[in-house]
This record gives sequence, C-alpha cells and structure tokens, in this order.
Amino acid sequence: MKKLSLKNTASGQKGLHALLPATPAEKTSLAMTLTVICLCLLTALAQGTGFFYTSHYTKLLVLVGVFCVIAGLFFHLKASGRLNENHAVYLLVLAGVFLRCGYVLLSGLYERQHDAGAYTGMGTEFVNPGHIGYIEYIYKFHKLPDINPYELFAYYHPPLHHILSFLWLQLNILLGVSEELAFENLQILPLLYSCLCMIVAWKILKVLEIRGSGLYTGLAFFVFHPATIVMAGSVNNDMLTILFMSLILLESLKWIRNKNLSGLIRLALYIGLGMITKLNSAVLAIPLAIVFLMHFVGLVRAKDMRALLVWVRNYCIFALVAAPVGLSWIVRNLIRFGEKPGVPVPGETSPMYTAAYSLWDRLGIPALSQWHFDFPFHPISARACSNTWAIMFHTSLFAEEYPTDLSDILLVLCQFTFVLALILGITTAILLVMVLLNKRTRREDTLFLLTGYLVMLISFAAFVIIYPYTCSSDFRYVAICLIYVSIALGLGSKYYLLSPYARETGSGLLKARDRLMHAINAGIVIFLAFITMICLFWERW
Repeated sequence: MKKLSLKNTASGQKGLHALLPATPAEKTSLAMTLTVICLCLLTALAQGTGFFYTSHYTKLLVLVGVFCVIAGLFFHLKASGRLNENHAVYLLVLAGVFLRCGYVLLSGLYERQHDAGAYTGMGTEFVNPGHIGYIEYIYKFHKLPDINPYELFAYYHPPLHHILSFLWLQLNILLGVSEELAFENLQILPLLYSCLCMIVAWKILKVLEIRGSGLYTGLAFFVFHPATIVMAGSVNNDMLTILFMSLILLESLKWIRNKNLSGLIRLALYIGLGMITKLNSAVLAIPLAIVFLMHFVGLVRAKDMRALLVWVRNYCIFALVAAPVGLSWIVRNLIRFGEKPGVPVPGETSPMYTAAYSLWDRLGIPALSQWHFDFPFHPISARACSNTWAIMFHTSLFAEEYPTDLSDILLVLCQFTFVLALILGITTAILLVMVLLNKRTRREDTLFLLTGYLVMLISFAAFVIIYPYTCSSDFRYVAICLIYVSIALGLGSKYYLLSPYARETGSGLLKARDRLMHAINAGIVIFLAFITMICLFWERW
C-alpha cells in the first residue's frame, strides 16, 4: 500500500509540474499575461474614479512618470548585470501595456471609433445602429438580432466580439457598475486583445529563432506602432480579429515545425473563431492551405500509406472543427434571410465614393498631390484623395483624424514622421521579401509567410474595388501586416547584422548589408520615438 501511495504521489507531482511553466520563456509569457489582465482590470477601475475626469496633461504626467519608472528599472537591471532577454521583453511589453491603458483613459467611448453608433440604455426599446448598438441589442434582448442584419448598419458583422462585449457588459452591471460606466468599459476588451497581441508577436519572433537586437527592434515596432494602440480603444471587432489572425500566424509556424494533431485543432479553432469575429480572417486560410497541400504531396511521394491515412483523418478533423464554427454566421443568414456575405454601402452620393476615379488613381502609384505631405492626414473625401495606398499610410499613423488646431511644432513632427514612415514602409516591404527568399529561411516558412503577405495585400485591393469608398482603404483592414514588418526587422537583423569580428573581416557586400540594416533599425527607433511623442502631446488623443 505504501509503494502504491508513493507512486501515486510521484505521478501527481509530475502532473503538477507539467501544468506549471518550465522554461524562462514560459515563465515570462505567464508573467506578461497576468500583468496584462491585472492592468486592464485596473484601467476599468480607473475609468470609474475621478482620475478619468482629470485634465489631459494630468493623465499625461502620470503616464510619463510610469515610463520613467520602467526606463529606470531597465537601466538598473542593465547596470547591475541582471538584465537578460526575458527581462527586456517583459519591460518592453509592460511599456506597451501602459501606453494602451493610458490611451483608453485619455479617450472616451465615442472618440476615434469606426461605425460605433450609440446606445440609449436599457430603459428604452430603441434598436440602435453601429457596433455599440449591436452590443446593446444583445444586452437588452439577450439574443442575437432577429432582424435582417443588412437592414441595420454594422449588424452584418459576425457576432463573437459583440457577444463577448455583452458578457463583459453584463458582468459590469452585476457588480453594481452604472450603465454609463459599463458602456464606457466596453473599451477594456479591445484593450485586452491589443495587449495580448504583443505577447503573440513576441512568440512569433521566438518561433522564428530571432534573438537580441532583431527581437527587440521587431517587437518594439509592433508594441509602439500607433495603429494597434488606437484599436485598443476601439469598440468594434477589429482588434479581436487581429488577435485571432496573429494566433493563426503563430500556430501555423509552430505546426510547420511540429506537424501534430493538437496544433492542427488549435489552428482550426482560431480560424473558425476568427471568421465569426470578422470574415476577412479567412484570408490566412489560403497560405495555410498551400502549406497543407505541400505537406500532403510530400506524404504521397513518400508512399507511406499509413502516414497518408493518418493525415487524411487529421485534415478531416481540421475541417470538421473549423467549418461549422467559421461558416455558422454565413449559413444562418443564408437560411433565415437569404443574404449572402457582403457589406452595406453608403451609395454613390457619398463624398467617400471612389468608383468615379480610374483604377490607376485608386490602386496605382500615388501622385505627389495625393500624399498631402504638407498636411499628412486623411481628408475622408475622395475628391481630396482617392488613392488606396496614400490613405493607408495616412490612417496607419493618424487614424481618420483631420485636426484643425494642431500646433506648428507638432505639425512639423507629423510631416517628418509621415515621410519617414513612407520610406520605412517601402524599405521593410522589400526587406521582408529578401529575408523570406533567403536560403536560411525554411522553405515552408517562406511559402506561408510570403504567400500570406501577398494575399493580404491583394485581398485589400480587391476589397477597395468591390467597395469603392475611401473608408475601405483604412489601414485597420491590413493591420496584421505589422506582424510581417516585425518579422522582416527580426530576420533582417538576424541575417544581415555582423559580429564585430565579421564587420572587420567581411566582404564589401556583407558590410553594406550590415550598414543598411543598422540604418533601417535606427530609422525604426526614430520613427517610434517621434510617433510616441505625437501621441503623447497631441491633446486630441
């Protein structure tokens, strides 16, 4: 009996250890996740205090103070020789979390939103349009809208984000939060998604075995880029979509290395859940299908019938998990309302309508007048700017803001930052192609990542053609490309930066690549510093 008891105890301890993080990276991941959750909840609490109603500069002073503490901790660890990669990553992500929390506290429910609509509260029977109205409908009636989703704006979107927002709203109400504050707290879930995306971005770089300066630069680009910071306060489904697409990238890269059923099932779930958040998540299924086909052809050529049958079964399981979840919203609307997937449009009278302009004007190389270097903000009207790529760059930095009271110093900073972003955007796109075609990159990684990047841009261009409005060119539709840029920076540093010895003895070509990569990294650091300063000191944020 004693031997049996000891055996059971040892088995239990082994099982317990299997549940706990084992490696330093796993411990860092757990620490970052718990920190993110705690700080998001603290932000929700802060929104209910007097701090939320203090002046812009009071909040800014607190945020700058927090950044100084994080910077002080970083330099203390470095000076004492205790700073390692995991510590640096944690502090980097922590800074990004505080920046996003600060943005949510600086921005109200109706600021810089997309198709948000409004709420009128439980005391009315109004059915309101927009994402907030969609959430309020579920909150009021405790069911999905039973009206044709194409008859009320934003209701055509798949419901996962809106259901999760309803549950969060309901939890707030149950805890005694006022209805007004509960709706204000709808920003907390996108805040959480944006913060979790930073952790996923770090894991993607780790899977690609990117370390050191490449890891820091690539991750810092994603952490401090303004697009996901603005989306952290947006109550629509964009940020949850980006999170699922990031998870699809991560799990695809892991599956390429492991080829296991559990990874395949996780992939199926992320694709399915992504599709019932926003249908464009399905775009990443195209490069994944090519990788699956490549793997299957390899099995056929190996003439291993047993392995072939196993993987036929595995792919069937993948389809049985992904398809019912991902296609459920489409099937529901087809059966109940006879509606095919699509997007309601404002009509040809809208000032955003771009179909009157040629395809080259919309998707070709923008003319200098389209860039608006003197005032690099999105003017909304197609008459002022109809080119997709110019609008994409404008909205990637400044959302759809068109300020009228910007100080001269900030305007100059915005002009310089916009030009720098344009140069870096083109440079990093070329860099991405170079590093993915490099012989040191896995063949399957190249196929998956390069195809995914191209498909993303092609689908974006197709979307603009099908729905010819300036709002269709907003960067938020391709914000997942930030991950690809992070990968380009990480792999570029890994492949092209030389060691001190190689820098002295290497060939002229190697030294030129090294200098160019250093210049790109320096440009990224300057860009991030400037855009962060703009976000901090622009009162409209």
